[in-house]
Amino acid sequence: MKLPICTIDAQTGTLCRKCKKLYQEGKINDIDIKLSKLLINMSKSNQQLRDIAFYSSLEFEDDVIIVTRGKDISLLSSPNIISQIRDVTQKEIRFLEKTKDSKKLVETLLDPIPIEQVSIIYIPPFSDKQYKIEIQKKYKDSLPIPEGLIIQTVASVLDTEAYIEYV
Repeated sequence: MKLPICTIDAQTGTLCRKCKKLYQEGKINDIDIKLSKLLINMSKSNQQLRDIAFYSSLEFEDDVIIVTRGKDISLLSSPNIISQIRDVTQKEIRFLEKTKDSKKLVETLLDPIPIEQVSIIYIPPFSDKQYKIEIQKKYKDSLPIPEGLIIQTVASVLDTEAYIEYV
């Protein structure tokens, strides 16, 4: 099982120095820790959970986005597991496949809204980059999650800024 924190930390509920440092740097959060503990406990009775990869979580006002492998989404989204995750987070749960493919990431996040294009914009002088997400104007009011949440999620997962342009 791949978790944001050490397996021992998830079992004991105490963070080691390495994980404590990651927590202080903001690279892991409270939800990562709670979900790691939950998944470890659930894996005792569900053998399939022992092979999942839970990379991170992103917490927003009403939602938690769980970043995982694509093949783990169907297992994690089973009603029993979702129910237990909701009990821990007290929020709606969405899953996102970890990928470096920006278009695939945005398509997964905005499903069923079609994406026109995802472009990389290089910004001088030091070649910083941003992702420009193009969506048809007619979908502006029917996004499955708020625009700010989309931008935050893309920026967090891809580790760079992003913005949406309606075309």
